[in-house]
Amino acid sequence: MSLESQTVTLTDLQRWFSAERMNTYVRSAEVTGCDAVDLYVWNGRISKALLEDIAHVEVLLRNFISARLTLASGRDDWYKDDAQFRFNSSRTKRFENSVAEIEQQIRHTGKPVTPGRVIVNMSLGSWCFLLSSRLEQTVWKALRNPTNGGMPNYPLRKRLVFENHAKMMRDLRNRLSHQEHIVLDDLAAENRYLDEQYANLDWIARVIDPKAADWIHNQSRVMMVRTERP
Repeated sequence: MSLESQTVTLTDLQRWFSAERMNTYVRSAEVTGCDAVDLYVWNGRISKALLEDIAHVEVLLRNFISARLTLASGRDDWYKDDAQFRFNSSRTKRFENSVAEIEQQIRHTGKPVTPGRVIVNMSLGSWCFLLSSRLEQTVWKALRNPTNGGMPNYPLRKRLVFENHAKMMRDLRNRLSHQEHIVLDDLAAENRYLDEQYANLDWIARVIDPKAADWIHNQSRVMMVRTERP
């Protein structure tokens, strides 16, 4: 019997993925009058659609920051220019240790350590760290400096606002990557949450490059998948 011809029930999903995990979908299905199995499938699809957009925006953010800091420091391995950017405090060398760990992982693959490979392996958490208040006078100053390319699409240039948007994206990605649910018992609250998250991704992309934001918006599956909610 093919998988397509099999009847999969809520009991099956509870057995495979745990009753506790399925409780969220059962409750939401009761409120909205849909099938919990269909809702579980849709949750996976909307999560993957959002992750596609996040991937584009994260890389856009990464390249934006890296390009500015490369120009500011005059070196491709700007992440080692602690003298200028003061990544590491007197109490911790968390950023330096993170870079060292990435370099070690690259060596384990048998590939040479290059700035490009280090940069693409930095986590979204690291990019959010570079936007933090402790680096406002170094990293943020370099990011908004017109000499380095500046922020022509972000005239407000408020670091905290930009950081909060980036952290919101990070939190969403972490939630989705850990297979947490998007569906809520309150459909109106669920729609508000999705609206806010979608708008946040667009905001980040748009203040970096409006053309890139338009492209990400045009290829996004998020709005289409939302219309398919059970």
